[in-house]
Amino acid sequence: MLKHTQLWLSSIALAALMASAGAQIYTYTVNGPFTIPDSGTLSTYPIVFNVPDSGIIARVSITLGGLSHTWFDDIDALLVGPSGTAVQFLSDAGGSSDPNGNYTFDDVNGTSAISDFSSSGPGIYKSSVYPANTADPFAAPAPGTPYAFSLTAFSNQQMQGNWLLYILDDAGGDSGSMQFAQLEIELVPEPASMVALGAGLAGLLWLRRRRKA
Repeated sequence: MLKHTQLWLSSIALAALMASAGAQIYTYTVNGPFTIPDSGTLSTYPIVFNVPDSGIIARVSITLGGLSHTWFDDIDALLVGPSGTAVQFLSDAGGSSDPNGNYTFDDVNGTSAISDFSSSGPGIYKSSVYPANTADPFAAPAPGTPYAFSLTAFSNQQMQGNWLLYILDDAGGDSGSMQFAQLEIELVPEPASMVALGAGLAGLLWLRRRRKA
């Protein structure tokens, strides 16, 4: 009877851990439409994501939704977190192509950056800045340099507060639009989840050894 009870308790602990250790992901969306002029800042500058939730960041991604432009290369984008960390994740990428879709920038799940010369189409990309790690200036009220060039710079920071997305067109002659922007934040698992996982695994291993004895 004791063995069955221990198995039941260990299974409960493991199940609790698997549920609690699942990624906590929060998504915040600001809808447009927004206009990208032929030279200058997005019609809403900055786009503000008000994040009331709290937690320690494991991963951040940002989506430029319904993005369209007659010269992709003109678009520059900067994300600033509540702590003041500023990441330029898009600059002079995509060449003369029209992005025409949803572009997610995620330096954990993205497999590659957008090409300097053309776009492979909508998808999930790593930060795409050309020349590599070279900051472009953003008009006030955006913060000045230095900027980071990977969204992993937000890791281990507190998520709560205002996140600011600055987008501009850095050359004349071409224009575009964007339908929405979406911020996604994945949290570091809480310590209690790790304790539950240890308890569940330890209990199951102990029972396995008892059966072999």
